[in-house]
Amino acid sequence: MTPSPAVAEPVRLECDRWHDGCADHLLAESPTVRDLVAAVRALDQRRHTEIVVTGHDGQYLAVEGGAGRYLVHLGSDEHDDVIVVRATDAEPGEVAIVAAGRIRRVPRRDVVDLATALRAVRTFAVDGSADPGLHWESR
Repeated sequence: MTPSPAVAEPVRLECDRWHDGCADHLLAESPTVRDLVAAVRALDQRRHTEIVVTGHDGQYLAVEGGAGRYLVHLGSDEHDDVIVVRATDAEPGEVAIVAAGRIRRVPRRDVVDLATALRAVRTFAVDGSADPGLHWESR
């Protein structure tokens, strides 16, 4: 088994856990990349619907949804701009996603697969930035 790459600087991981319509927020200080990957894989649009990785000069990366359909966005505590990963081959229309415990209708182009969500999280954790190989757009 290959070792998990080190994160660029200490980051914090926050995950939601829903039960009977109420959310608990689980916090992990200084998670490893392996911890972050496991948190993304646990998203299921039922019990776990969102993770937020914070650090890197006030930036955060959030992943919502789960079960093969993910919303990935990058933001900052200091700026209102939110940058999302967009699928380049998505069909027009909207889909329902459970994000932050609520059902939302979102454009299909905002929904990415597990591999893309994991790539975004790994790069953010290790480099502290958006993966330049992904298609990012301002919202």
